[in-house]
Amino acid sequence: MAKAPETTATAASAGPAPALVLPFGARPLRTFGLVVALPVFLLYVMSVALVIAALAIMAGEMDRLEMQRSLTSMHAALGSVLNDLSSAVADEGTWDEAYLNVVVKPDPAWLDSTWGATARLGQSYDSVFVTDQAGAIVFGQNASGPVSGNIATHIPAAPTMLANLDKGIAATGDATTVSSFAADPEGSIGLAAISIHKSSPGQLAVPREARRILWIARHLTPGVLQDIAVRYQSPLAALDATPAPDMSTLAISDADGKPVGTLAWTADRPGEIAFNHAVLVATGVFFAIGVILALCLAAIRRALVRRAEEVTAAQMAAVETAASSAVVAGAAAAVAIDAAVDLPLGLISGVSAADFVIEYQPILDLRSEALVGAEALLRWTAPDGTVLPQESLPPRERARLLDRAGIIALRRVAGEIAPLLGVNLTLTVTPEQLQSSVYAEKVFGTLGATNFPAARLTLAVDAPLLPALADIAPSIAELHRFGVTIALAEFSIDPATAAYLDAGLVDRVRLATALTGRSDGGAAHEALLAATVDAARTAGVAVTVPGIDRREQAAKLLRLGCREFQGELLARPLPLAAFTQLALAPARPAARKAG
Repeated sequence: MAKAPETTATAASAGPAPALVLPFGARPLRTFGLVVALPVFLLYVMSVALVIAALAIMAGEMDRLEMQRSLTSMHAALGSVLNDLSSAVADEGTWDEAYLNVVVKPDPAWLDSTWGATARLGQSYDSVFVTDQAGAIVFGQNASGPVSGNIATHIPAAPTMLANLDKGIAATGDATTVSSFAADPEGSIGLAAISIHKSSPGQLAVPREARRILWIARHLTPGVLQDIAVRYQSPLAALDATPAPDMSTLAISDADGKPVGTLAWTADRPGEIAFNHAVLVATGVFFAIGVILALCLAAIRRALVRRAEEVTAAQMAAVETAASSAVVAGAAAAVAIDAAVDLPLGLISGVSAADFVIEYQPILDLRSEALVGAEALLRWTAPDGTVLPQESLPPRERARLLDRAGIIALRRVAGEIAPLLGVNLTLTVTPEQLQSSVYAEKVFGTLGATNFPAARLTLAVDAPLLPALADIAPSIAELHRFGVTIALAEFSIDPATAAYLDAGLVDRVRLATALTGRSDGGAAHEALLAATVDAARTAGVAVTVPGIDRREQAAKLLRLGCREFQGELLARPLPLAAFTQLALAPARPAARKAG
């Protein structure tokens, strides 16, 4: 058995080359967008929204206060109409001539020439009535002509007003007046009434049966409402039975509480005007802020990219410097590996499973002549200094060491290969590892810690060591859920491996070297090889051919439809620095050969 202490020492002294870790992560622009640009944009949008919302609330409050003011103003204006009518009826009802010509000696001609003439002119009032206490009209006149009958016929609310007047006279005397809004056949009116009496001091009240009630009324015409608007600086209102939804309204009720009309007007909206002006100003301010933010973010982005390029260039220089010496060490290590092909099963006793170095053997697509991935190969050192390469150990001995290396190996290789974007990684694991209930969670946690995408990882398990399908299917399904690819290594078609293909648990197969390595195989061997490749292609899984060391071997498998190849013919296993140099080389990888 060959020993290689000097070679091992050389490789160990070279050590793993520094991993190509990009500043700000593998995607600095994406990091900048998520960490800086997106929060700034969201803060900007939220600020705009908050300012617009605050302006809208202020505008709404201004409009509400203006609407309340217009309602108060309209109430006061209508109250003044009734007050004016009450003053007018009080002046007319306490006139001595009125007492003489209505109560003492009724004179229709006098009534017509005074109150009737005024009503026809329609200046201070446009309707006048003189009734008895029961409401019978003694004299009546409006713009349309004489009025007769009972006042309740023309004004339904008059009986209630008569009752209120009677109560007032009983309480305070003949000087009592009553007023209210009412309705007559021509529309809504303001109405006031008083008992006609003599104004001399000490005059006794007119007996109830001898009372004559003077009524004066004024219709709420557009002209009257316009005068109200001018006098009281209130909005111009109109009687409208069906006002628009956006108009302010005020219902008018008579002495019975029944509606006799609805005043509607368009209230001023100072808040809306102020809101439009404020939004215009805010738009200009936020536009200027947005331009400044965009310029600042662009400057930060340029600085970040420039810094990333500088650090990457420095790291590349370090990698290339390390590679010049590491390639020599890799070649020496390859010689030692070649000498260690026949290892006894007991050789791994005393070997520390956690004490290993890693090399990477490129996987090439010979049709596109591109590097598509690498297999991570672990190298242990026996107590006597013998190098124990993973690929040369018997399957069960290899499985024991891989079991002990465990998740440590995955963390190492994922951390080293993560910066090499586009390079997929294959790592051999054992069935016992896959069957562990926590292995999938450990894999996922390790990938997250090393920033290695799950889609770039392939876990390969030796097909001869596979347990029953039902024992391992749940664990493989969990790894699939995380996005990890599963491959069967040392694969040849038989009932057990066919069951795995049919169950859809396998994404890739790595052909058995016993199938691909023989050059003297007979017809049965060639048929088995063709059937194995055909079974994989039928199942829709990718095929990788490891262990290629002869051109005719590669040509035959290319004819069978295989694309991805790995072996000494193409590239030896390389230390990280040499593999990084190969992966980043501008030349086509298929044209290069290490070692």
